[in-house]
Amino acid sequence: MSDTLSDHPRAKGGSSRGRQISARRVRDLITASIREGHIAPDAPLAEEDLVTLFDTSRGSVRAALAQLRDTGFLERRPRVGTKVTHRGVVVPLTDIDADSEHVYVERFEDRIVPSFPLVRERLRIDEDHVRMIENLLVTDDDVIGLRAAYFSVRYTHSPESLSGPINMTTVLRDFFDASRGEVLVTIGSEAADAHTAKMLGTEVGAPLIVREVTYHDLDGVPVQTVFDRYRGDRVRLEGSTL
Repeated sequence: MSDTLSDHPRAKGGSSRGRQISARRVRDLITASIREGHIAPDAPLAEEDLVTLFDTSRGSVRAALAQLRDTGFLERRPRVGTKVTHRGVVVPLTDIDADSEHVYVERFEDRIVPSFPLVRERLRIDEDHVRMIENLLVTDDDVIGLRAAYFSVRYTHSPESLSGPINMTTVLRDFFDASRGEVLVTIGSEAADAHTAKMLGTEVGAPLIVREVTYHDLDGVPVQTVFDRYRGDRVRLEGSTL
């Protein structure tokens, strides 16, 4: 008797004959395996090896590789094969204790700007002006993100004192003279507008990861609130909880 639609493995979210046939899922497995070292990032990606590794079909592997080439993650070169071109970078979810490996900060703008209700509420201040520093986040000479940070004008240290990959515990200590406390994080996404796309070297409408973070000291006093925009094809956020 032939299977009914409801009995078919794909109708239940499964795979035909137990195999992984979803190109989307194979794509996820390929990228995660490369990032975590299960697949050598510098070696050509052979279709036959991937078919065996993930117990999938050749068609699913080809579709997954095509999707990854479209995003710029892979490149197919004559006589060389398919190789990884942009693995991207892992950024800690809150940047508190872990450095963003190979991510450097380049100051783009530093000035005093008029305050506004959102920042006054988040920072619990009643000041007419706040200090704003906008940074470019760079790795391997590519701009992967933008950060706009707002904080009280009473903090007058120069950002030049901070360089290289650093975490927010260090920033809070050396720039704000504070010990880190609670961190509030909001994650979202948006399409790149023309100005942001130009700064990030991507296309208008490209997906961006949007992260808003407010950092507090040990006494629960807000220190700064930041707005981050990362290239969705270059950055992955990573965090853990106990």
